[in-house]
Amino acid sequence: MNKSKVFLLLLLPLFAFSVHKYYISLIKIEFKSENESVQITMRIFIDDLQEVINKTNNISIELGVKDESKEYNSLISKYIKDNFKIKIDSKIYNYQYLGKEYENDIVYIYLELSNIKSIKSIEISDTMLMEYFPSQKNIIKLNINDVKKTFFLTEEASKDILNF
Repeated sequence: MNKSKVFLLLLLPLFAFSVHKYYISLIKIEFKSENESVQITMRIFIDDLQEVINKTNNISIELGVKDESKEYNSLISKYIKDNFKIKIDSKIYNYQYLGKEYENDIVYIYLELSNIKSIKSIEISDTMLMEYFPSQKNIIKLNINDVKKTFFLTEEASKDILNF
């Protein structure tokens, strides 16, 4: 077998993996009773978030670049508020957008709920990215009252609740 055929056979599996794209995000939610706060860390692929922000707002921005505008934070924050809801003890809470940072192809977004003294139930509704990526899966890892639980949210089932 000549070198070009061997090279092609080695490259072919790589093309198969690049054709299929997985749409997934990971969100960690922790109740810090000593601080009376709920801390949220979102991990989302930069290109997916960028595409959704652009389509939602009919604009063309680029996330994760050196000279990124600080105004992009308000676009991201608004998008999250429109698509990610938290109810604690049947009450909807607004969270504070603390900021974001980039690592490779992931954006880490930090949110916080303050003045949370206790939690008897927590309901998460998460439709982020699903309107443009129907196969999107949002994994929510909760650590509340020393109970660890994982929600696996999809377009068909975009909310879940944990009761104590």
